[in-house]
Amino acid sequence: MGNKKKALVRGIAAASAIGLAAGLAACSGGGGEGDGQVVVANYGGITLEGFEAAYFDDFTAETGIEVISADADVARYVQMSETGESEWDSIDADGFANVDWINRGLVQEMSDDVPRASLVPDEYKDYIAGAYTQSFVLAYRASALDREPTSWKDFWDVEGLPGNRGWPGYYIGTAEAALLADGVAPDELFPLDFDRAFGKLDEIKGDLTFFESYAAGAQALQAGTVDMILLPNGRVTPLMAEDDDVEIMWDENLFYPFTGFTISQGAPNPEAMNKLMVYMQDPERQARFAEITGYGPTVDGALELLSPETAAILPGTEEHMRNAVTIDQVALSSQTDEYVSRYSEWLAG
Repeated sequence: MGNKKKALVRGIAAASAIGLAAGLAACSGGGGEGDGQVVVANYGGITLEGFEAAYFDDFTAETGIEVISADADVARYVQMSETGESEWDSIDADGFANVDWINRGLVQEMSDDVPRASLVPDEYKDYIAGAYTQSFVLAYRASALDREPTSWKDFWDVEGLPGNRGWPGYYIGTAEAALLADGVAPDELFPLDFDRAFGKLDEIKGDLTFFESYAAGAQALQAGTVDMILLPNGRVTPLMAEDDDVEIMWDENLFYPFTGFTISQGAPNPEAMNKLMVYMQDPERQARFAEITGYGPTVDGALELLSPETAAILPGTEEHMRNAVTIDQVALSSQTDEYVSRYSEWLAG
């Protein structure tokens, strides 16, 4: 990676702190138009910093509506929505999870005022406010490998490309990577052939070091405990800001076209959540979120607001889509329960 791009990556890490401080300063000025609150579950870390700096703090300053963050728990969100009495208004969730909830009647339609995200499929646009795009990628330490990996087959080639390999304890992207390594064409991934995928994963299971969280896996890559690992791209960008040796293999990046926010059944503050969703679909604010986090925007016009250097390290750009494997999140939504079960069994076996 060139010095110019490395400097830009470092800028993302700095923008996280600067943007957060600016958002807090704006919030302290008061002057809101109303009051109340909205409760949004999320996973903390860099995405929460981005949400606060790009959306939450200014939203509170302008409207007087406080945004309260809760620790995300998908099972709890579903359980509360099923009862129709939810403590949360929304949750930051993967697109395939949102699709499943819509099909099960667990979420409400958004108001007509909320702009529809271009990357959300038409049949689901009325329910999902786009949050960001992400890619699951092969991250690696360049100095530890004899050559740069260019495919998931390279990850499986433990003799031809020796190195310590890390693997997540969470299922997302694992079967897809295995099937690509086994020669399945990207446009033939779905429906996922779990027997074939887990048979392929069995081939390297003994060569893998498993991590319970993406944060732990990222720390291991940073420390040099592992030389390559499957991670969400946003977990790698901060490492690249600090260490020129950390790289992303964009070839065969597993591209998830949208994550999003829905409004749960029984949400305590649906009107306030709709107002926040309007705020979060603004192209300028999504561009700011992308600059802070390294995750891509979901609405038209946002990418055009970013510098070419910034866009070069984001998923969903023209450059990286040429090498991407786009995940069919609608198809995946119908296989997720089996996916989770099979992966848990494989880890325990």
